[in-house]
Amino acid sequence: MALDPRRRQKQLARKAAKRKKQVAAKRREHGSITALLEHQVASAPIHECLVPENLFDLGLGNLIVSRSLGPDLAAGVFLVDVFCLGIKNAFFTIVNGERYRELVAGCQEQARLVPIDPACALKLVEQVIAYARDLGFAPHKDYHRARVVLGGIDAEACAKSFQFGKDNKPLFVAGPNDSPARCQQIMQTLARRCGPDGFHYLVGMPIDGIDE
Repeated sequence: MALDPRRRQKQLARKAAKRKKQVAAKRREHGSITALLEHQVASAPIHECLVPENLFDLGLGNLIVSRSLGPDLAAGVFLVDVFCLGIKNAFFTIVNGERYRELVAGCQEQARLVPIDPACALKLVEQVIAYARDLGFAPHKDYHRARVVLGGIDAEACAKSFQFGKDNKPLFVAGPNDSPARCQQIMQTLARRCGPDGFHYLVGMPIDGIDE
């Protein structure tokens, strides 16, 4: 016998409410686990902070900040574009010692990494983000997860100052993962913010609306 439509609707509503409660409970549980993990990472001792030795000549490189979590290491890796885009990529991971060494070795293939004081690592990240934001660019979406490794560090303890851009102007250098559409978006943003002669670029392709 078919269910009364009103009864059927009530059953569906109860099931939907139950699923909603289950999803909410899982979200609360996940949020609690995430908050606990963030607290553990932020309060863990610094293992090391590494930066490309010639970052401000290259313009782009991986900054690594790691913390000791017992036998494992929590690492935040930030692809820093000091010429234009700020934090171009970022990720957070927890790995054992061997995997961490492999991670560092992979970054060393691009440029020699040297130690940097944690306070200066944080200051570099904060200032390059501010520089890029002023040009119209937000940090990579995964930056907010990776930045957990920067917790508890005092940037004011760093006496260094950083200068961004190239020859006093932003320089956009297109990477292998920058699509033509993304390049055009970046160039147009720079043109609006800086004017057509207020920045440099190396894109390797014609960009609509930008004079060569």
